[in-house]
Amino acid sequence: MDNQNEKYVVDEFSFSNKEDYNRAAKEKETISYIIANTDMNDLKAVYKIYNRSIEKKSFQTVIGLEFVKNMRKKLIASGIVTPDTISIIPVPRQSAVSNSKASKKSDKGVVNEEAKEEIEKYKLAYENVAAGRTIRNMLIVFLFLIIIAMMVITYNSKYSVFTFFTNYKADMENELIDKYEGWENELNKREEELKQREQAVGDNTQ
Repeated sequence: MDNQNEKYVVDEFSFSNKEDYNRAAKEKETISYIIANTDMNDLKAVYKIYNRSIEKKSFQTVIGLEFVKNMRKKLIASGIVTPDTISIIPVPRQSAVSNSKASKKSDKGVVNEEAKEEIEKYKLAYENVAAGRTIRNMLIVFLFLIIIAMMVITYNSKYSVFTFFTNYKADMENELIDKYEGWENELNKREEELKQREQAVGDNTQ
């Protein structure tokens, strides 16, 4: 176990796992960057960095916390602040890592529940669409049957839409002429019978 911890050493501190080690190494790089790009004798700049570090909780391992603590001591020693007026250094809980893992598991559970809800929503929407599609198909079939019935009735009619592009007008005219000729022949026949009766009556009177 000790041999394993020797792999996770930053400065004088040995870390028990790779995650904490990586975090400490990253904080050390951040500290080096701040020191290289900031005049640490400028107390206003140091005070600004200190407050920002506290506000953002930028440092969570002993490496970063030691750096923040040293800035605090420097600011108090300068007299520009007092222990009562400067912010206290927040220390993260030791169980932060385990809580983070538990949070991830919890988040996965929440994600799974949300995924299930989304699946149910899509499933319900699909069922509604399917039901609507069934009703629509039934209506289409019903209308189709009505159209077929109308077509059959129309087709059986002598004059219909199916005869529009044929010689139905000439057929109608010929039919009217035939009827007229029939009526004329009937009238001629009746007139002839009437003449014959009148002639017969005249012959009897003589």
